[in-house]
Amino acid sequence: MLSRRQFIKAGIAGTAALVVARVVYGPFAATPVWQGGSAHRFATLSDASRGLIAALATVILDGALPVDADAHAGAVAEVVDGVDKAVAALQPAVQAELQQLFALLNFPVSRRLLAGVSQPWLKAPTDEVAAFLQNWRDSRFTLLRSGFHGLHQLILAAWYGSPNAWAAIGYAQPAHVLAAQQAN
Repeated sequence: MLSRRQFIKAGIAGTAALVVARVVYGPFAATPVWQGGSAHRFATLSDASRGLIAALATVILDGALPVDADAHAGAVAEVVDGVDKAVAALQPAVQAELQQLFALLNFPVSRRLLAGVSQPWLKAPTDEVAAFLQNWRDSRFTLLRSGFHGLHQLILAAWYGSPNAWAAIGYAQPAHVLAAQQAN
């Protein structure tokens, strides 16, 4: 049976734990849902993961995406669609690992503690997202560096695998591919 003193100590400890959790978690706000506007039916990315990829793509592809707001939004939507298609084509074990990474980065407490991003990804300041990427890229922990490289490669592959990015980098399809496309 608890004594009165133990009960008060437990109450104070519980209150302190709640205060710390509140400070770490931050303000309670609904996570915004990314609106990409594409007709793509997502197979692997959740709403939160789409917002994460959109925020990361904006920072990783800074300077490569179109400047015009509508064209920029379309390019980001194309990257998110491309990442979903790429993840869907991976082995189930790799898909599960990526889903765990996305869940970790989307959970508010781990997003704040591991990524240093205080807001939901779609509301996060660009400098916080850039700092997260740099910290994970340069981390002494192999697991964080691997997470960075996986996200980085997925986003780059989704953008530069798209025909809409090829003109900007001076890539022209081989003649036999162009001839086959024109024949169709």
